Amino acid sequence: MSLFDDDALHAAPRSGADWEQQRLHRHPQSGPPADEIGMLALSSFQLARTAEVVVAVRGITAYSDGLHIAVVVIFADHARSEDIAYSLQEFSRSPGRFRFGLVFSDGRTATSGQRDAPDVEVAGVAQLKMLGAAQQGLMWNGEYWLWPLPTPGPLVVGCRWPDRGIAETLVQIDPAPLLGAAALSRSVWESAE
Repeated sequence: MSLFDDDALHAAPRSGADWEQQRLHRHPQSGPPADEIGMLALSSFQLARTAEVVVAVRGITAYSDGLHIAVVVIFADHARSEDIAYSLQEFSRSPGRFRFGLVFSDGRTATSGQRDAPDVEVAGVAQLKMLGAAQQGLMWNGEYWLWPLPTPGPLVVGCRWPDRGIAETLVQIDPAPLLGAAALSRSVWESAE
């Protein structure tokens, strides 16, 4: 028995060789490598909570050269919800807007809401890029890319949202599981060893 027996098989197998060129021309600060699945390295934790809103990290997926961070904002009810697509985007400059960021153990910081230009690789500078966002009902989901991988030692994750009564809130995490997972993430086209 086959679940999908009505589809004809491809005449020639695909090699995946186009990924070599894609990888060669990829800018690592632009987002996750498209030929890696990534390794889920850290599950959910809450960053901040008020009577109106909760901010949490839904999970962190490690790739060979950076981290994909899923952030969720949950509103208490429709009366307190808002269309936050604009205020959470990189181009918003309202002082009360939502901000998200990280601090490496070596002191480098990467925060949202500071980008006005296309991706430019600057040696030694950590970057946090919003990959996308969506809101459905009382929940907003934001996807961020952190590049490069954090240094060994405490990693601080934080947020601030004065318009919603959230002062700067910081949570310290151990990056060892993230770095361990990143070491395991590789191109799906590499041969298994």
